[in-house]
Amino acid sequence: MDKAQIVLEIVLLLQGTPLAEFARQNFIVEGDRAAVRCATIATVASDEGELCKRSVATALQRFSYRFTLPQLGVLADLYVNALNRLEPEALARVRRAMCSTTSPEARRDAAAAQAVCDRLSQDF
Repeated sequence: MDKAQIVLEIVLLLQGTPLAEFARQNFIVEGDRAAVRCATIATVASDEGELCKRSVATALQRFSYRFTLPQLGVLADLYVNALNRLEPEALARVRRAMCSTTSPEARRDAAAAQAVCDRLSQDF
């Protein structure tokens, strides 16, 4: 299944959540990469950028139980893409938190943490 199809599935699975409209407007595919539209036009220093970063993180951390492992992998792509564009210096901090099995993030949701850790190990 291609990423565009999986991004569509993620958007559909977020229906009925506070993030439904955000996902419809911002989860996209650029070429062969999942991307977050608001991360391409905002900065983390702006209210829009901060909302963008928090919304993607909330989708990953609060609603990960809704997704299959392939969908969770693409959601991790979206999360890392947004973070890399909005606050690249945070990637090291996220890696420490998500890739440590003893971290609160990894204990709270091991599958989401592993998906992000796997994604970070590909490019970052």
